[in-house]
Parts: sequence; structure tokens; C-alpha cells
Amino acid sequence: MKKLLLLLTLAILASGCTNTPNIPPTPAAQIVATSVPIAGGTLRAEAKVVPLRSASLSMAVSGVVAEVLVQEGAAVQVDQPLIRIERGRLEAALAQAQAEVQVAQASYDRLLVGATPEQIAAAEAQLAQAQAGLRQVTGGVTASDIAAAQAQLTQAQAALTQLQQGPQDADLRQAQAQVAQAQANAQNQRDSLAAAKLRAESQLEQAANTLRTAQDTYSRIYWENQEIGADDLTQAQKDAETAAWRAVKDAEQALAQAQIALQQAQDAERSGSEVAEAQVREAQARLDKLLTPAAADKLAAARAQVSQAEANLNRLRGEQRAGSLAAARAQIDQAEANLAALRAGANPGDLSVAAAQIQRAEAALNLAQVALAETELRAPFAGTIASISPAPGEYVSMGSPLITLADLSAWQIETTDLTEQDIARVREGDRVMINFDALPDLELRGVVRHIQLVGTSQQGDITYTVTITPETQDSRLRWNMTASVRFVE
Repeated sequence: MKKLLLLLTLAILASGCTNTPNIPPTPAAQIVATSVPIAGGTLRAEAKVVPLRSASLSMAVSGVVAEVLVQEGAAVQVDQPLIRIERGRLEAALAQAQAEVQVAQASYDRLLVGATPEQIAAAEAQLAQAQAGLRQVTGGVTASDIAAAQAQLTQAQAALTQLQQGPQDADLRQAQAQVAQAQANAQNQRDSLAAAKLRAESQLEQAANTLRTAQDTYSRIYWENQEIGADDLTQAQKDAETAAWRAVKDAEQALAQAQIALQQAQDAERSGSEVAEAQVREAQARLDKLLTPAAADKLAAARAQVSQAEANLNRLRGEQRAGSLAAARAQIDQAEANLAALRAGANPGDLSVAAAQIQRAEAALNLAQVALAETELRAPFAGTIASISPAPGEYVSMGSPLITLADLSAWQIETTDLTEQDIARVREGDRVMINFDALPDLELRGVVRHIQLVGTSQQGDITYTVTITPETQDSRLRWNMTASVRFVE
């Protein structure tokens, strides 16, 4: 390392303060070097050309590629579809979920609207028929007629008693147990999904630590080999550097997969909780329906049935005329009660159950929409397709890099080799001069736009990334070109 610094310093002094030092290139994925203060206090650093923004994109789910919708070099807009995997089964599930929402909504609307004009007309006709029956009294009594009339009265009285007393204790206990079970299931669902999210967060942190360790190992091996020299390296040393580089790439991929897994766990926690809460609301609506007192129209109808049964029994027992008249009037009462019930509209308890069913169907529809959306890879920002790896028919795994997207509308310069001693001399807004190894005739002015807040350990030094914006752009610049930055005092 000392030999390298000495050679760099001599080269800079020999070429003058305005020339770019001849710094050996380093791998594009990670440029690490030592900044070189020269005569007069000028600070120089190695850097690279990068786009304004770039990303390695991957699918949120695994599957077979159905379509690749863009080509390498194509310009895309934000949210533009890029890759689509096979989605027939999920489309069918979405259609089914949409139908379930429509069915639940139709049931609710039917309750809300109430009786149709046709149903009301039929009830009015029954009332007219009962009124006509009042004028037609017939006789004829047998033992079986009396027994049937007595059974009809007993049944009508039992129905009226049940309405007046409300729901059975067993039904109430069952409904309450269902509410408690739904609440317990909802809590278990929240706890389970929260635990899954915590595991995903832990795995993401482990992946990040693994990546940092792999980067440090590669950096150490790389610079040890640089000091030895390419001609003096053994095959084992070369292999060690290659293996360390592969470990960095594997760790990067593992980090990307862990990020996706965390996002999926967060989505699952949100959607799963919605479904569980919908089930709690549905169970509570059923309990509320049982606890709702019987409507006046239903009680009136039950009383009318009792009156009709009593009158019919009285008629059969000898009071033919009086009983027949009472029965006819009871039929009128019943017809009037039925007509009043149709005109009164839906019971609030029934409406609550129907509304809960709509919420449950909508929650299932949201889950189906999320699952279908995950089969499509979209551009997170506007840019240019730098590379595409899969082809139609290939199976891709969740989190595997598929497309590299970059905003190439302008270039910026990044340097990662300024130590903590150097960075103390740099401020955002400082002026710099930029030279390029591949373009010796090009020198650009630039301004320090951003200084990394947190330093990174490199070869025992703490270094900071500095982002520089050139004042002018040059069409010859390319991604990862090596640059030299001179900070102007």
C-alpha cells in the first residue's frame, strides 16, 4: 500500500496540479482507493461515473415468464409493465372474488329496497281475499277437524311465545361463542403475522450484515493482491479473490430477497388482519340480530295467527257462526300484518349481517387483486432498460434480479475513497475539477452535491461517499467510467 501511494504521489507531482493522476482502474461494482493530498493542500480522489438513479428489479413471486414487454435500451415510464408471469389461475380467482362481492352487494340491496311492487300487490290481493272470506261462512265439523284446529292453535301460540321471549339460551350461547372464537382467531392471526414480520426483519438484518462482511473480505483480498502484483499472484490467491467477489454478489441477492420477504410479510399482516376483523364483525352482526327484539309487524302477524287458530277451533266446537266470523277477521288481520311487514322494509339485524358479508367479500377481493398485481413487474421510476436476463417460458424465482433500470438522463460522479481526515476538508457546494481515464482531453467542472452521513470501514480506514454533479454533461460518458476528482480550494 505504501508503495502504491508513493507511485501515485510521484506521478501527480511529475504531471502538475492540473493533470489527472494515472490511477489503476478498479472493479466497477466497488471502487476503493486512498485519496491523495498533493502539494499546496489540493485533495484528489478516484471516482466513477454513475447514472442519477439505478435499480436491479426482481419479481415478488416465482413463476414462468409469460411476456417480456420491453427490450434492452428501451426508455420506460414510471409504473410501465416490464415482465409478466403466467397468471391464469389468479385471474380466475379474481373473477370469482369479484362475483362474490356482487352477490353480497345484491343481497344487501335487496334487503335495503324491501318488497317489490309485485309482492305488495300479492299481499293486497290476499287481504282482499280474506275480506271476501268474511262474507262466506261454511260449516262442517269432524273429530279430525277439531284435532287439527287444536294443533294449529298450539303451534301458533308457541310461535308467538318464542317471539315474545326472544332467542333461546342455547342460540345465544352459540352466537356469543362464535364472536369470542372470531375475536380469538383475529388475535392469533395478528400475533402470527406480526411474528412473521419480525422474522423477516431479522432475516433482512442478517442479510445486510452478511453483505457487509462479504464486502470487507473482498476488499481486503483485492488490495492484498494489488500489493503483490498481478504477475506474482498464485492461482490460489486469484481464486480467493474470485470467490470473495462471488460471495459479495450472493450476499447482495440474499439481501434483495430478504427485502422482498419483509414487504410480503408486511402486506400479509395488513390484508390478513382485514379478513380476520371482517369475520369478527360478521359474528357480532349475527349475535346482534339474535339480541334485537322482534319487530312489531312480526308480533302482529303471530298474534293474528293465534287469533285465527282460536276462531277456527271455536267454530268447529259449535259456535259455527261466531267462530267463522272470528276466523275470517283473523285472516284479515293476518293479511293486513303481512302487508304491513312488506311495507316496513328490512330488519336492522338482517342488514348488519348483509353488510358484514359485503366487507368479507371485499377483503377477499383485495387479496386476489394483490396476488394478481404481484405477477407483473413494473418500472419504479422512469429510465432506460440497461439489461434483461429472462426470456418467455423461463422459470424465475422470487427476488432474482431480472432487469437493470437506470435514469441515464444525466450523469453524476461518486467517490468512495475519502477518509475521515479528508472528508473534514470537504463541504457540500465545494467546487471540483473532474478528469476521466478514458477521455484524457475532457475536464469538467462540478459541485459537491451530497456527502455520505455514515462512514464505511475500508482497509482499516473510515471512508465516505461523495456525490458530485457536473456543471455540464458530455455524450461520451458511460456508466462506471473511471474518473479523477480534484477538490478546488
